[in-house]
Amino acid sequence: MMSPDVKTVLVAVDFGEASARALTLGGALARALGASLRVLHAEALDAPPYFTRAQMEALERDAQENRARAREYLREYAGRHTDTPFEPLVDTRYPTDAVLHASADADLVVMGTHGRRGASRWWLGSVAERVLRECRVPLLVVHAAGPALAPASAFASAIVVAQEGTIADDARQFAERVARGFGGHVIEGTTTDPSDARRRAGATWAVVPMPTPRSSHWLSRVGEPLVTGCAMPVLFVPEAEGGPTT
Repeated sequence: MMSPDVKTVLVAVDFGEASARALTLGGALARALGASLRVLHAEALDAPPYFTRAQMEALERDAQENRARAREYLREYAGRHTDTPFEPLVDTRYPTDAVLHASADADLVVMGTHGRRGASRWWLGSVAERVLRECRVPLLVVHAAGPALAPASAFASAIVVAQEGTIADDARQFAERVARGFGGHVIEGTTTDPSDARRRAGATWAVVPMPTPRSSHWLSRVGEPLVTGCAMPVLFVPEAEGGPTT
């Protein structure tokens, strides 16, 4: 069974509105849980295959300067959206790879999403879905839509969404650990639609057990629709290896 203790919170940002909300909530979570906070921005750098050695060296020098500038901007940006002390991280991997790599040393990943589809989707919109497929630690997805709530209000009432064929012990324990940090409470649900639970039970955030491994059926019917369509924060919590996979 997964430990509900959280020692490190990782927030991935692209400097947009969804990232700002994720950072505010992620910073508050780190403070409430007594965890350290890391803030990650990813900017992949690809060199054309025809570059000469001299061009590659020049590109690397430019990349080092760009990383330094990005780190300074990341400090300034994160400082505007959280008062929790943090460690800034700039990674030149592709965003999905950067988040998954950094998540190996984290107990909770927080990401924003715009919920857009097609060509209008910003990188965090699709990256959150891809991270969902492989992330081995709890993943909190924060949507840009809807009102921006203060952390105490956002985490006031958790609905643990029960799904047929998926146990929820780890999800429930993790939800209770987070809720205690904000004086909130946890309720049980039997619906796969957190928005419906929000209307009926007054939930402010949803907690969803995430099967290990994730099946394409679960991703297409549960996980990805929640990432793109749920206006309130959704926390996906991996259940034990070898558990139900529907």
